[in-house]
Amino acid sequence: MKFTKTRRAWGAAAAAATAALVLAGCAGTGTTDDDTTAGGEPEGLSVALSNGFVNGWRLTLIDKFETAAEELKSEGIVSEYSVVNAPGENSATEQASQIRSLMLESPDVLMVIPASSTALVPVIEEACSAGINVIILDADMDTSCGTVVRNDYGQWGEDSLVPALEAIGGEGDIVINRGVIGSQPEEAFHARQLEILEDYPDVTVSAEVNGYCDSATAQKEIVAILGSLPEIAAVPGCIGGMGVVQAFESAGREAPVVVFDTDGKSLEFWQTSGIDNGSYAALTDPGQVVAALHVAVAKERGEEVPEQVVLPLVQVTQDNLSTWVEQLDTDEYAANAWDEASTQAAIEALLNGEEVQAPVVE
Repeated sequence: MKFTKTRRAWGAAAAAATAALVLAGCAGTGTTDDDTTAGGEPEGLSVALSNGFVNGWRLTLIDKFETAAEELKSEGIVSEYSVVNAPGENSATEQASQIRSLMLESPDVLMVIPASSTALVPVIEEACSAGINVIILDADMDTSCGTVVRNDYGQWGEDSLVPALEAIGGEGDIVINRGVIGSQPEEAFHARQLEILEDYPDVTVSAEVNGYCDSATAQKEIVAILGSLPEIAAVPGCIGGMGVVQAFESAGREAPVVVFDTDGKSLEFWQTSGIDNGSYAALTDPGQVVAALHVAVAKERGEEVPEQVVLPLVQVTQDNLSTWVEQLDTDEYAANAWDEASTQAAIEALLNGEEVQAPVVE
């Protein structure tokens, strides 16, 4: 989609002002431009979302983004929006090129799910210097500008492990299912798991598998080692629960406590299989993109916004399983129902040093 250029031309004075703001550490504050009405409400914003690669979780995120953007468009706040998926397999080089192309179309808001939290820093700062309101999604990026909206990956590591340890009474043999090893989220995720396990001397990690947060891969990895394993009480880690259960069942072994994916297919499998051993589902939230969009609008209003907006993950338990199964299509992932009010509440909580609450599942 071609954006209509609505921002003012950036001359030397504007560039100097931008540099001063960056040096002053004001990346988390709002912007003021020609798309803000006299009453402070932005209107006619153009929004671009740059995505590093596509999988089921990100397709849900994109769907949530488009739905929220369409609502803001009906209110006149957004005039047009687009989603551009970078070519290649999560290539930072390709995405940087894509972002520079988007910058030529002068979007008011640029939302980026980065292929790399380090390699894309220069192009992100280029976008900020061009006067674009930059929102960085699903990653922690050390940059002098832009606002990060993400989940807490250390908390994800905790949420993916502690319920399993509690379900098995703090003792037994387990297999750790790793995520995308080498990625920034997985490093924080696994580091937190190792910290927690130090407090559980009666839990033995019999093996680690590289499930890559994918059920089919987790199944294949478990099948390859299952014959050499003792009785396994739990396989916590980066989702993949359906594949893990199927691997154990095919070997004629009782299913351990697992962490299911939060997509409709996996949750329905969990429900229909009748597994009630303390298994659960925990994953990062594709709904964070909706919160991120409202964060961008808040910045356009000139409201105070933290440089890092860290939001709760999605958690599914036996108690709310049926509610999620009823709501989700087969390939759709569970997402917290962020809106303007809940996003504003999250921002206020962060500014006040309070815990952010996820929207209630209804």
